[in-house]
Amino acid sequence: MKIRMICTCILAATVLLAHPVLAQTDASALEAALHGKALGLRIYSADPVVKYTWVDGKLLPDPIVLHGLEAFFTDTVRQKGSKILIEGQVEPLVLAGGAIHPMGKLPMRLEVDLQGANPAAVLPQLQALLFFPSLGAALKGLPEYVADMLPFPSDIKFQPACHCFHVFQDGKWVQVDANNPKLIAPAIIKQASNPGLDQMAIDAKISGTITLIYYVSDTGRVDEVWLAKPLGAGLNESAAKSIWDNIFQPAKLDGKPIGTILVQTIPVN
Repeated sequence: MKIRMICTCILAATVLLAHPVLAQTDASALEAALHGKALGLRIYSADPVVKYTWVDGKLLPDPIVLHGLEAFFTDTVRQKGSKILIEGQVEPLVLAGGAIHPMGKLPMRLEVDLQGANPAAVLPQLQALLFFPSLGAALKGLPEYVADMLPFPSDIKFQPACHCFHVFQDGKWVQVDANNPKLIAPAIIKQASNPGLDQMAIDAKISGTITLIYYVSDTGRVDEVWLAKPLGAGLNESAAKSIWDNIFQPAKLDGKPIGTILVQTIPVN
């Protein structure tokens, strides 16, 4: 079963019911409305470039390589031909000292392809369609299969809430004790090679670890990847792309293949 409900979701008019349409009929007005605010993307993308298409009054996002809990800060908003470009910085959010902190700024660009739609009709809707109204709302909106793991600790001493697996069973997420004799954990069949992460880190003069949370479906394929602990310099995206190439013997519960969530820390030297 595919769980890319975030990637394939339709950001539609239901969002607007809770957020009044603002008089942002041009790019400069939207820029003024967004400037200085720390906002979370509704699709939780951590990709450096996030693309959307406006189709029949709906905002459709392209597939996402890497998801994350981040604060987005707008620098500029401009219209270029048939596209609205929102450029800014994102700061991945982690736990440190019992509080939520940003962990370094990274550039991000949002591209909205209007597909011939009237910009004056689309622009007033973009703030509500693209962003949660606050970071608190973004925290509350996290999918349940990662909500107890994000924000992630800034060190590598992650302590899960339970000694269990998050599994997708009978159309819903449940927690199954890792010692349950009826549970067989997923096993790696094909391990993706390191995509030059160490050399990238040497070139960027940084070292450390990247922690990723990802979903392995009941077919054994990776279906969604979340950034838990970032490192930057393009390493996050490269690590996520390598995870996508892993192939597993899927987890089983009562002899039936099930989807499950895994956490992996990748050292980079």
